[in-house]
Amino acid sequence: MLLLEIDRLRCTLRPGSTLSFRRKPRLLLKGISLQLAEGGFVALLGESGSGKTTLARCIAGLQAPDSGTITYRGTNIFPQTKNRKATGVEIQMLFQASGASLDPTMTVLDSLAEGITIHAEPSSGIIAVAEELVSSVGMPKECLSRLPSQLSGGQRQRIALARALSAAPRLLVLDEPTAGLDILTSLHILHLLKSIQGKEGFSVLLITHQVQTALSLCDRIAVLHDGLIVEEESAEVLHRHPRHDYTKRLLRESGISF
Repeated sequence: MLLLEIDRLRCTLRPGSTLSFRRKPRLLLKGISLQLAEGGFVALLGESGSGKTTLARCIAGLQAPDSGTITYRGTNIFPQTKNRKATGVEIQMLFQASGASLDPTMTVLDSLAEGITIHAEPSSGIIAVAEELVSSVGMPKECLSRLPSQLSGGQRQRIALARALSAAPRLLVLDEPTAGLDILTSLHILHLLKSIQGKEGFSVLLITHQVQTALSLCDRIAVLHDGLIVEEESAEVLHRHPRHDYTKRLLRESGISF
């Protein structure tokens, strides 16, 4: 079943926006078309500044495109933005260094409780659900009483992931979720996510510039270049038979033969 469909999306960065300090407007997304199946794990691959984060923000409703359509589970959520209310908290986004955005005055339990109760009041109790969530991201239940300042960067990012999962999303958009973390911590978090996604069945759109990560974790890969999706294939096909010159360059620069 189709979960998300993006058709001919265009988006301009304008002076003064939080994403741009340019003096003139710049067309960043020039007509993006992309589909994500229910339960899929898709990577959006491209270099820094290619528009990956802008597309993620449009999907999450944090930025309005200039034109095009975004459809979620058959419901138009752009330009019919009023329909986003019907999606509730089913679309969740995890930003770069999301752990830094945790409220420094709230314990881990309090942060998770917000998402848990927004989704539904659990019959098993909030603490029991919170313990299950932190366990799923490889954290001990003792961390529930801690403040973000008492956790390492990698631990905070895991809690940020648990907080996103606490709302029981059907679509999780991850914008470079392990940026700033060491490679071992990054791999551990991403493989935990893959395991959780396999059990829960939600869909993932992973925004990344790391080619090897995309190839090893994702079912499909879309390559964004110069404001357009220039290639979209299964990870295996894209690895062995890249068609676009830009994709070939990304693979070569990452030391990947094809």
